[in-house]
Amino acid sequence: MPELPYSVRLALWGTAALAGASHGPGSRTLEEAVERAAPDLDDVTEVIAPLRLWRDLGERVLLVALPAPGRTAGLPRGSAELTAAATEVGECVYVPAIGAALVPRIEQFGHGVAAGDGGTVVRAEVYDCEPVPAHRLEMLSVRDAERSLRATVLSSIEVLDDIGAVWGSQSARTRADSALRSGRWALPDGIPAPALDLLTLAGTVATIAELAATEPDPSLVATTGERRAAALARLAAEADQALEVATNVAALQLRA
Repeated sequence: MPELPYSVRLALWGTAALAGASHGPGSRTLEEAVERAAPDLDDVTEVIAPLRLWRDLGERVLLVALPAPGRTAGLPRGSAELTAAATEVGECVYVPAIGAALVPRIEQFGHGVAAGDGGTVVRAEVYDCEPVPAHRLEMLSVRDAERSLRATVLSSIEVLDDIGAVWGSQSARTRADSALRSGRWALPDGIPAPALDLLTLAGTVATIAELAATEPDPSLVATTGERRAAALARLAAEADQALEVATNVAALQLRA
């Protein structure tokens, strides 16, 4: 399983717990589910209280949005503050029935952060938002999202092949290979195969696009470098949209 955004993992494990189903080790309580969603983080306790409140109010599914500047359609309707915070962080989770959202901010703490002796904590920013109509959720299609992602992959490959460079340096390729081989993101059982396949594909594409974009190729002239950056940005955006769809379809299935 490739690298997946924190909110994607939280939505799936959180839904498994909210739905009251046992989907493998670590999903029997909200506390365990929140811990299982973030084996790489040191302190996730702030996330538990909002999820517990939403559960007590009857919510049984936790959905995800992965917005970016100019691309906020996946967010539930809410305040400008919610939109700004979620767009800045690039992710949020929300509950569709009562209308509430949580933006996770992952921060470092400890006096020895610079020396590598600190840790990571998730700060939970909670916002009100409008409930999401059921028909909007029913429109989500794994098949359509996969078709769109594969088309974008093919068109982006054509551009990158024409340019003649994908990786800015071998270190970016090495880091991408390492991330894709890590296999550390266990997900709860019960995710339907089409959604799981799309999660894997979209996560792989997003990881490659992100790491390739971190190191521009110095051999390219400015205009060609801009074409490369635009192709990678489009690829990353399409991968995020596919991750949204796959996660939300999977969460709705877990709730059922």
